[in-house]
Amino acid sequence: MNRSMKTLIAALTVSAALTGQVEATSVAIVKGDYYTPNLKTQLENNGVIVMEVADYTAASLSGFDAVVHYGNSFTDLTALEAYVTGGGRLVLTPWSGWNFGLTPTLQIFDNGGSVPQFFTGYPGVTVLDAGNPLLKNVVLPAGSGGFDVGRITNIHTVFGVNDVANWADGTDFIGEKAVGAGKVIGINMHVITSDTAYAVIDQPWASQLMLNAVGATNAVPEPTSAVLASLGLLGFAALRRRQKAVAVVA
Repeated sequence: MNRSMKTLIAALTVSAALTGQVEATSVAIVKGDYYTPNLKTQLENNGVIVMEVADYTAASLSGFDAVVHYGNSFTDLTALEAYVTGGGRLVLTPWSGWNFGLTPTLQIFDNGGSVPQFFTGYPGVTVLDAGNPLLKNVVLPAGSGGFDVGRITNIHTVFGVNDVANWADGTDFIGEKAVGAGKVIGINMHVITSDTAYAVIDQPWASQLMLNAVGATNAVPEPTSAVLASLGLLGFAALRRRQKAVAVVA
């Protein structure tokens, strides 16, 4: 291993130690029809380890901190229940309740009277639980309009779910509930399916919401002065070694 690589590794080690960021959050996205990688890209850009999976078992999911299921894919409800009750974090987006019947254990929203909207103008958001960690650092766009979202209308949370936010027209948007040792989170907004307004995930507020949903709030903290100083010292040390090497040759 050359000195430059050793210096880089040492710098990263110091940075991780000073920021407290030693282990990254690991997430599985269940991949299927109409899949787009934008969510994966946004999570990875913020320090999350992401693996796309075409199928799964309870055992194969157990190594992930969170699982994202968007519904156009392989589904094993028994495996998902086992994953969540064992301590996993399951994030469900709209087609999860539309394309297959969620068990009561996993259900966040009801299915009565629901109507899919693939593209519709942003309706605005009504926050119901402002202190909820799912909304940490999420700066919701004010007002309405300006871009499209995809969602299912006329759905509401079921009994036992904590309502975090609604769309301003009354349709529920974000809900969560504890299940065993884990948690299920429902987000009524498409962020993966290609025939919807999935590209909203590239907006900072939406990507932050999904970061929070998978449990990676502040996954990549801003560099602190201590970290910057440590990197500077490591760079200075590398420069001094090069200068000494030149002096010896001379």
